[in-house]
Amino acid sequence: MPPSGQDIDGNAIPPATHIEPIFMDPFRSAEETPVENLQNQLNILGASAAEQSTFLGASEVADIVLRCGKNIMNSVQRLSQSSSAHLAPVDAVSARYAALWSSLLFSTSLRPVELRHYLPWFLELFATDFPSDIHLIEQYLVPLFQGTLQQEDILESLHVMGAVDEIPKQVKRRTPERKAVRYRIGQVFRHRRYTYLAVITGWDTECDASEQWMRRMGIDHLEAGRHQSFYHALAEDKSVRYVAEENVDIITPHLSELPRTLVEIAGKHFKRWDGSSHTFVSNIRDEYPDD
Repeated sequence: MPPSGQDIDGNAIPPATHIEPIFMDPFRSAEETPVENLQNQLNILGASAAEQSTFLGASEVADIVLRCGKNIMNSVQRLSQSSSAHLAPVDAVSARYAALWSSLLFSTSLRPVELRHYLPWFLELFATDFPSDIHLIEQYLVPLFQGTLQQEDILESLHVMGAVDEIPKQVKRRTPERKAVRYRIGQVFRHRRYTYLAVITGWDTECDASEQWMRRMGIDHLEAGRHQSFYHALAEDKSVRYVAEENVDIITPHLSELPRTLVEIAGKHFKRWDGSSHTFVSNIRDEYPDD
């Protein structure tokens, strides 16, 4: 519908002029959809006159947002089942997270059982990929479940995350005993064997993983084995990696040459990009004060 006092093309009209709405189907065409086509479809479906009036009336914003959220979740699900190489890269994790947020925030039209259905998915994504949103959970999500068992579950999850956050980090300084650690937080590298790009977010003087993990990954078959520096890293596919120093090939790219996904997730650990050193500037001084 056009604004009051205007026709659909923005021309001024007398105040009492009756204007018919126009209908659009943006998924199929940029042209107006004749209302007759929609009426014919409703007639085929057997809709009564009252039902047709409802279907052809304006939709509430909440209904549109919920519909979009469900469409996004269905699309992400189909994408995960597709092997089509021509599809554009999609941040499926963020898309699913945004869709779940919309479904929960506009929950007035959802039944309680649907809310409970969405909640576990949402909390898992929040805890693993978006923990910095904890204040948003407290402000918007907790009140939605006021007086329910689900509210207790959410509060318990927040309590656990807060307790973990308060555990003091092990401080790793660049002491003479650690001079063998060659690379620093924020440097970008290409994995020598698998060629992916990643940024260093932490380091150990030697492999600090479990024996089972080292056996599974064949760490002792590496040239320097387990007794070399190992680096925690964020990879361009948003995964977290643990990489032996012999597989780290440091590069000095320009910011524009880095994958968009790597730049986006870097904000979890870094303040900014330093164009002169071609590295990310560390934001985790409490753990690595000398990097």
